[in-house]
Amino acid sequence: MRNSNTNNWRSTALVAGAILTAGVVTTTTTTNAHADDSQNNAQVSTNQVTYDQVKATAEQQLAQLQSANDSKEAQQATANEQSNAADLAQTNAQIDQLKASHAALEQQQAGAIAQAQASTAASIEAQTSAANAEYQQQISAQQQNEATQRAANDQRYAQAVSQAAANQQVVSDIEAQYQKSVNEAASAQTSQNQAATDDYNTAVAKENNAYQGKVSAQQATNAENIKNAEASLATATANASKSYDVATTNNVVVNGRVTKPQLNVEVPDYVKNYGIHLEVRGYNDGIPVSAYTHPEFANTYYGEYPDSSIITNQAAESTPHDISEMPLDFQPGLLSYDANNDHSEKVSANGLTANQIQVLRALALSWENGFRNNVFQNYREFYNAVNKNNGFANVAPLDLVSTDLTDKIADQVAANRAKYNVDNNSHTIQQSGMPKDATYSSIINNVTGNLYNSLASEFSGKIVYSDTNENLTTMQAGTPTLLNYAINLFNSMQGMYYGELVNPTHIGGHANNLLRAGVRAVGIGFQKLTDEMAIKDGSGVSDRSNPSYAVTFDHTGFNINHEVNATKEVLNRNIWGTSTVDAQLNAIKSAQHHVDKVAGTKTVTPSAEDIQKATANEQQNLANVKAQAQKALDGLAGTHQANLAKLEQQYNGAKAQVKANYDAAVAKAASVRDDALKANGAVDLQAYKAQLDNAYQSLVKADQVAAQKFAADRDAKIANAKTTENEKLAAKVAELVPSIEPQIQQLQAQHQAVVAHGNEVLNALKAENKAAYDKLEEEFNVRLATIQQNEAAKKASEVRLGDNKVILPSTPVANNSKVATVAFPAATNRTQAQNAGRVQTVSAPSIVRTATQTPVAPAPVVATVTGNAVNGNAVQAPVVSQTAAVTATTNNGTFATNNGAQMPVAVTANKATKTDNSKKSATKADVTVAKKSESSQKVNQSSMSIVALAATALLGTLGITYSSKKRHN
Repeated sequence: MRNSNTNNWRSTALVAGAILTAGVVTTTTTTNAHADDSQNNAQVSTNQVTYDQVKATAEQQLAQLQSANDSKEAQQATANEQSNAADLAQTNAQIDQLKASHAALEQQQAGAIAQAQASTAASIEAQTSAANAEYQQQISAQQQNEATQRAANDQRYAQAVSQAAANQQVVSDIEAQYQKSVNEAASAQTSQNQAATDDYNTAVAKENNAYQGKVSAQQATNAENIKNAEASLATATANASKSYDVATTNNVVVNGRVTKPQLNVEVPDYVKNYGIHLEVRGYNDGIPVSAYTHPEFANTYYGEYPDSSIITNQAAESTPHDISEMPLDFQPGLLSYDANNDHSEKVSANGLTANQIQVLRALALSWENGFRNNVFQNYREFYNAVNKNNGFANVAPLDLVSTDLTDKIADQVAANRAKYNVDNNSHTIQQSGMPKDATYSSIINNVTGNLYNSLASEFSGKIVYSDTNENLTTMQAGTPTLLNYAINLFNSMQGMYYGELVNPTHIGGHANNLLRAGVRAVGIGFQKLTDEMAIKDGSGVSDRSNPSYAVTFDHTGFNINHEVNATKEVLNRNIWGTSTVDAQLNAIKSAQHHVDKVAGTKTVTPSAEDIQKATANEQQNLANVKAQAQKALDGLAGTHQANLAKLEQQYNGAKAQVKANYDAAVAKAASVRDDALKANGAVDLQAYKAQLDNAYQSLVKADQVAAQKFAADRDAKIANAKTTENEKLAAKVAELVPSIEPQIQQLQAQHQAVVAHGNEVLNALKAENKAAYDKLEEEFNVRLATIQQNEAAKKASEVRLGDNKVILPSTPVANNSKVATVAFPAATNRTQAQNAGRVQTVSAPSIVRTATQTPVAPAPVVATVTGNAVNGNAVQAPVVSQTAAVTATTNNGTFATNNGAQMPVAVTANKATKTDNSKKSATKADVTVAKKSESSQKVNQSSMSIVALAATALLGTLGITYSSKKRHN
């Protein structure tokens, strides 16, 4: 029921891979890739001995040359240090002598310097006094001018007062007439205000009386309406308090029979001896129960056998009699089948109907969700092992859905499989003989391609993974009933999922595919097998009297950049279509648990709450009547307040008009008075005095601005005097005692020139030594590459396969002087002494170069290059400028392996295959030629082709054996 040919094929493929790899290397030692089949045929060629000798000579001579170079450079550095120290001492002595001479001169000229300083101070004091005196004269002139202006203003004001006294009587008459007009206007204002107040009070009293009458009438109406509503409520309350008979329905809970899978299954010896093999990495034979973290999963293996009657200790509670008794969860264990107690639908000879397929889809969907949730809740270590790198460790998975969209995928997969005659041992992939556009991944991409592109655009800058895979199993029935098919599918899925949970480091491909948290939708397809498929060896079909099916589980979903929140938000979107199995699941759920209603009668005594509900309308009516009564009173009050506000507005308007009339009369009287005063030459003494004061203040402000400028000019003259006199003093002191700083700087510059010259000599010596070392190294490299090229040409015509030697046609190697060289590690020079930036004295340079040494003669150079790892088994062999890239395909993704590095492919289609070995492996070796600088070497391609042909011939002699135990793929 499972295909067991993978073990033989995998071993053969690895041997072939080793052969192909050996065909392009130039080694004299062959190591088999398998630890349990290793052999070592050592053969050392003359070229190899020469290569080793030349390489040893090269290393020795290069080391000697490096040592000599280091010695010369150290001697030169020491000579530099000695010369620099002597020059520094001489420079410092000269500087000290200059400083001593300068100090003596300062002491000698101390009297003259003191006299110059005293003269400078006296000059600055005299100029400061003159500037202050000038400033004081300017301020005094301003003060005198302001006093003159004040006296003139006082005189003008006195003249105006005298003139006003002469016109006093005329002015008094004019003012008297003005006051009379104002008094008359005030009397008219008082009279008019009183009239307006009397009118307002009369109108307010009239409005109040009218309002009180309306309120009294409305209150009487309100009382009548409330009385009627209260009477109606009392009647309704009395009626609602009476007891009455009512019809009733009693809820009776009905729990249907639901079977539980059993774990303690017992099977005949021939079944145990038949052997069970899973697609679990690391196990090539039957998996021992001791390997299981949870041993209860081991017996679920037996669910892969088509005839569940192999269970000898069938439990009644584990034997369903109808579809409604099938469990919807998916706890580990197997179900038994009893043909004598099967009450389910019959399945015709033509196979399952569309509705029967939907029932099986509903059950399979529920079981897949049950497995995911049960593993997450109770066996978290397996769930986290699968999802440790996609962000969903310890994050609950979303339930899978089966919709019109996924049904379309499933139906197309089944149709394509039938069209291209793909049996139940093969996945819906190109390797099964299908064109690319017919594979399950292509079908899913056609359906979800636009969705993927939309997500890639929405999450631009992030990686959007398409989580897609396919699981495959076989379903059959000894009795043509829907229940027999369902039990067979349940048991098969038990082995396909729980049977693969060995331990967190050994999880089968089917379980791994289903536990991936990015999976959100599943298309479950049913392909009816042809007679030719059913009778094939290894088909796993034991009873061919009824149709058998290849059942495919094509999962799909997305992962957004391994970010949980973004991924869950996308997976929860309404993008997966409408469920097509809800009706079937609900029917099963209803049969397993529902509530029946039984009719009856009973006498009911209304409770206070019942009475409250029965009289709710009357209570509401009473509340409405009361609210309406208050609303009517509020309306009258609102209208009354509006009328009062209108009366007040009219009253305020009347008073405003009275005030305006008064203001106009007073303004007219003032105008008449002013015209009369002007005609008689009268002067406004207050205004005239203010005019004179303003003119005086303007003069004061102008003087203040001028005073600020006077002060600034004075300060500038004093500052200029100090600067000029101090400069004269500095020049006098410099004349008496000249500065020595230029001479000190010149001495220091001369010393730095000596240091720089020594550094130039040392650097030139280092450059010369390095050139000699590089030249010798290059000569050795050329000799070693030549030896290696000769060895490659010799070995190109023969390949060793274990104890056998295959002689290939010899191919001449072109003589090419440009051979790839091998770079030796750069020698580490002794750290040279660093100058500490000290000021050094200048003397005649005494730096000389150390003696040179003749380079050692070059020797041949030897190169070693390690190969790559193939499928985790190290294969080491010296090669000439070559690397190998290997691709390895796993059940759950494709990785390109180059020198041990794994690079995940963003969008992958995963395929789980349940086999005796861990997986089917195909190894492809791509050989490239590396280029370095101007050196290159080409591998003879015809030799490689012959090696491949030899390897192919060897594979044909090994043979491949098959056995027929097929259930899952």
